Amino acid sequence: MKLRTKIAGTVALPLALAIASAASAATIVDTDAHRLQIGGFVAAQAYWEMPDAGEMNYGMDLGSSRLGINYTNKTNAGDITYMYEQTVGGRLRHAAILHDGWVAGQSWSFFANLNGLGETLDANGNAITSSWASRNPLLGKNINLGDGMSVGVALEERGTNSGNAVVSGATNASPLPDLTANFKGNFGGVGIFAAAQMYQVNDPTDAKASEGKVRMTASASLPLGDTMGVKAAFTADPDRYSAFSASAQMKMSDQLRTNLVVEQVMDDGAAGDDYMQLWVNAIHKTASGWEWGAEVHMVMGDGTVIAPTAGGAGTKDGDMTFRLQAKYAF
Repeated sequence: MKLRTKIAGTVALPLALAIASAASAATIVDTDAHRLQIGGFVAAQAYWEMPDAGEMNYGMDLGSSRLGINYTNKTNAGDITYMYEQTVGGRLRHAAILHDGWVAGQSWSFFANLNGLGETLDANGNAITSSWASRNPLLGKNINLGDGMSVGVALEERGTNSGNAVVSGATNASPLPDLTANFKGNFGGVGIFAAAQMYQVNDPTDAKASEGKVRMTASASLPLGDTMGVKAAFTADPDRYSAFSASAQMKMSDQLRTNLVVEQVMDDGAAGDDYMQLWVNAIHKTASGWEWGAEVHMVMGDGTVIAPTAGGAGTKDGDMTFRLQAKYAF
């Protein structure tokens, strides 16, 4: 299998996480009848790509700058929240309705493993492999089990090798949506997440047939006192890849935090190119709310193109990227 490295379109966790895309969203109006929140952040990121072979490349972009609006209608039947968020480049992130555990629209996939994400300035990080975190159209239900636990089930559309894709002039024989189920729990501060997703791919030998696949992901997050936390995540997608990551965050002070993320990816496809990635960064938050960050990203692998960089080029064994970022959330 060839490893797919692009970030998917997007998906669903508890309501609090779904709305927390802009964690510092400002409450504009909050009455007994409704609540309006607006938030997001603006970032500027400069990067220097230093390939093991070839010349250095410099670039600059707006990172994942975004704007989000959440409106909650407080009714006798419970709160109904309408959520919309997009990047400054116009890419849709969220457009969903949430009510009584239901999620309808585009939001975090029920397969999204946000619990295992390490913090990186790299917009990809381990979110496209070991701790998959994407957004896509879905209809799902989160069910609260009490004691910090919940389960979720959803019908989804990943838009990748699924649905009624046209192949050689014929459509995929399967009308099945992607079916996802997950479990979330918090046990004494330890976060646990596990999910499985069944999806359809076209049969390469028959344009009118399809084949079902099941991929799985899981993670654990563990706080170590007030200043440190560690995470581990794993994702396995049959005939494509398996990936594992471990990350740690250390809060040096109220203003300064550092992150280390290490990931190993095992390509199960025809190429079979395994590789490891390493991210190390430091992020300083000023009293005014500005965040300044610096990061080094290194790749060690079998030498083939393995992951896209900010500039769109493929990273290979021995390549390194240095990033600087300024960010302000509102």
